[in-house]
Amino acid sequence: MIKPWLFEFFHQPLDPQLRSDPQAVHDHFRWYLDLWTAADSRDFEGIFFSEHHFGAAYSPSPNLLISSVAARTTRLRLGAIGSVTSYATPWRIVEEMAMLDHLTDGRLEIGLVSGIPPELAVVGITPEIAAARHAEISDVLDAALRQSVISHHGTEWNFDDLEILPRFLQQPSPPVWTAVRSAGSAEKAGRRGWKACGGFLSAKEIAVAFDAYRKGANENGHPCGPEQIAVRRMVTFVDKPSDQREGMHRAKRALLEVLHASAGSLPPWAALLDRPDESIAALSDEEFVSGTAEQVAEQLVEQCQVIGAGHMVVAFSERDRARLEHSHELFSSEVAPVLRAAAVS
Repeated sequence: MIKPWLFEFFHQPLDPQLRSDPQAVHDHFRWYLDLWTAADSRDFEGIFFSEHHFGAAYSPSPNLLISSVAARTTRLRLGAIGSVTSYATPWRIVEEMAMLDHLTDGRLEIGLVSGIPPELAVVGITPEIAAARHAEISDVLDAALRQSVISHHGTEWNFDDLEILPRFLQQPSPPVWTAVRSAGSAEKAGRRGWKACGGFLSAKEIAVAFDAYRKGANENGHPCGPEQIAVRRMVTFVDKPSDQREGMHRAKRALLEVLHASAGSLPPWAALLDRPDESIAALSDEEFVSGTAEQVAEQLVEQCQVIGAGHMVVAFSERDRARLEHSHELFSSEVAPVLRAAAVS
């Protein structure tokens, strides 16, 4: 079985005039909250939010979104891939996650990431600082999931006999996720016993990273089957099978719009999104899954089977409200059942 999840970047409105109108922004929030609430009765396993600052997304604190959606839903699993450790303190990360576990009635999926370099650079956080903070906060979280009183002595933080309250509702702990791109980061996640999500690269390239994940997990006695592995893809629906290529082009243009509105400098490969028939080494065409519902389902199942992933985390390229609503409905009714029926070894 492949479990279907929503991935929410929570885009700001496309129109700059709307972005400068507080009432229009408020309407934007309410519309998205209604959309996510509707997902509770659709065939989605849950929603993963993400943390972004200074640019194209209204998601500087995904924990607030999780709490709000939890109050409106009863079934969906809710989490973030992920909360950015580089801006945080370890005790607050753990305390807020524990609170969310109770506020979601035990539906929380914890997710930690070190952050996106262009966003971190805006406030002077280097990749080296981000990596060090991420490692320490990850160690504190792992300890707090096992015991209520913890001590830690590191480069950034030092404390003894710190009591973390409240305790988590889910026992022995909620699932913990992280995003991985390289074999090295995947192996670290496996060693911690965390679940991991890959994206951007081709299915074969992601599969290589997850071989390293399985090695790290196996050496430390952690499970490493399909239930621990996810892949994230951007999906665009088209009406006719022959429009599949145009759907991919549409998705690339949508990604370029997001990059232009985001913080920091554009990545070197961004210009190639304006030439969508050219290949991009850092961003595989397999990231952009387009076609009819049947074509989309076939591609997603095939990629999960290559990778050995039991979770498909889907972002939709559409920004128009009617099209985005249609994408949610179509995926839920025609793609999700195919994923759930598929076998992954």
